[in-house]
Amino acid sequence: MSLLAGAASPPDTAPGSSRDPVHGAVCRLCDDVAVSELRLVFVLSPYQNAFFFEIAEALVGALAENSVEALISTEPGEHEVTHGDVFVLLPPHEYVALEGAAFVDDQRIAARTIGISAEQPHQGFFTSNAQVASRLAAVFDFSQLAVDAYRRMGIAAERLIFGHVPAWDRDRGGDRDVPVLYLGNQRGRRLSVLAGAADSLVRHDARLLVSDSGEPNRSTSPAFVAGDAKRDLLARTGIVVNIHQSDEPYFEWLRMIDAAHGGALLLSEPSVADAPFVSGEHYLTFADAQLGERLDELVGSRTAADVARRAHELVASMPLAENLEPLIARAGEIVIDRSPPTAIPARARSEPIGRTRVDPSPIGSWRPSLAGALRNRLRASDVIAPAGARWRVNRADVEARMHDVPAIAVGASGRGPDGAATLEGLWPWEPWRLEHGQHLGRTMLVTQSLRRAAQRWLAGEPWVESFPHVAVQTFAAAHGLNFAHWPAPVVDLAETPAEPEAQLRPDVAARVTAILRP
Repeated sequence: MSLLAGAASPPDTAPGSSRDPVHGAVCRLCDDVAVSELRLVFVLSPYQNAFFFEIAEALVGALAENSVEALISTEPGEHEVTHGDVFVLLPPHEYVALEGAAFVDDQRIAARTIGISAEQPHQGFFTSNAQVASRLAAVFDFSQLAVDAYRRMGIAAERLIFGHVPAWDRDRGGDRDVPVLYLGNQRGRRLSVLAGAADSLVRHDARLLVSDSGEPNRSTSPAFVAGDAKRDLLARTGIVVNIHQSDEPYFEWLRMIDAAHGGALLLSEPSVADAPFVSGEHYLTFADAQLGERLDELVGSRTAADVARRAHELVASMPLAENLEPLIARAGEIVIDRSPPTAIPARARSEPIGRTRVDPSPIGSWRPSLAGALRNRLRASDVIAPAGARWRVNRADVEARMHDVPAIAVGASGRGPDGAATLEGLWPWEPWRLEHGQHLGRTMLVTQSLRRAAQRWLAGEPWVESFPHVAVQTFAAAHGLNFAHWPAPVVDLAETPAEPEAQLRPDVAARVTAILRP
């Protein structure tokens, strides 16, 4: 079924009218242009977020089910333009930010281009999308709230309802060994809500997979999952926690879709413009400081399983391929009204934006002595933690997660310098962060032999006594060692401010970089 049936028509778009985005344009497409001539070309930078490639691939597959040719081009300068080509930027602002404005500065190309966005109206990226979209032939968004915001800005946006993607579905009968999962960025409001539910998150062995959104996340990494890795993780998850980035109750449409495909319950803050999903029927909510209480009620419950099942059934009943009429119709109208350009501009960027996310090559090797290894079996590790740190779990429980690695870093909750609740120790072991002035949290358990080896190796560095966690991390990075990570706030920082971004002092950062890149 198509969810367009019964939907309210935008002004001046009554069914059958010349401006009807479905019926009128589809008829014009049938009369004047063969469907086989239409081709949607999704133009993406290879340096964009993996998330947008997932959406583009889903749309290309759904268009094929409608007998409409579509493809993804990451080398637009090599693309041979045909008469039926309509270009799609997904999202417009990201492509322009990465590859420059040449694509939209050319009016002839912009007039053959559709923008598809998926940003929240209160975010700065939404404004950037609007600035680009105002120059394009059409703009679509998955959220009615966003569509309404565009229209208030004078941009004739249309709704594109996302739906079921067969390739995203997973067998939902397996063991859900991840009781609680948070997938999202490190916005302060989100970290504050999570910190407020720290006890419950630890009690239910939550996994907080916090993405570093300083620049695009282009593929699966220790701190980010995409594609099949994300689908498989969701299929193992009981509850997906959703927290708004700001006070605006924006419904995170695509997070709902992701959770439903994996058979997981979405537990979200209250949202508006969520149709066809219904709160209490297809997802559940928590308010204010109730996240911990709701998790205690719902983890492993029949209620959670029943709501997740109904959400999957609803999504399965609305195939994405059946919701693309507005996009196909608008593309057909563009083909009729606008002649194609002879070529489209090549992309401008030759390397990813932002930090180099490549771990430094080891400059030495180290293994504990046999005698040290035997001693560590009796007394596995030393605690490195800020003053006043309080553990929510037994030390033995932490040591059990170390397995065959010499250290484990853990998440911690506390209050930042501004007094707001927050988290630190967010990210798993990624040594490249040290070269960019970050460390990976101040609370960890470290084998005694590793700590002594780090102290000896860095004995001439004046900062080692004040920053023992950085000393251990630098030694480990220089010797190719791995860390484990417990991605939940198992420690409470009672006396020392928490540092979500975990920035090193500039002089220490400079020395660490010099050591790792001699």
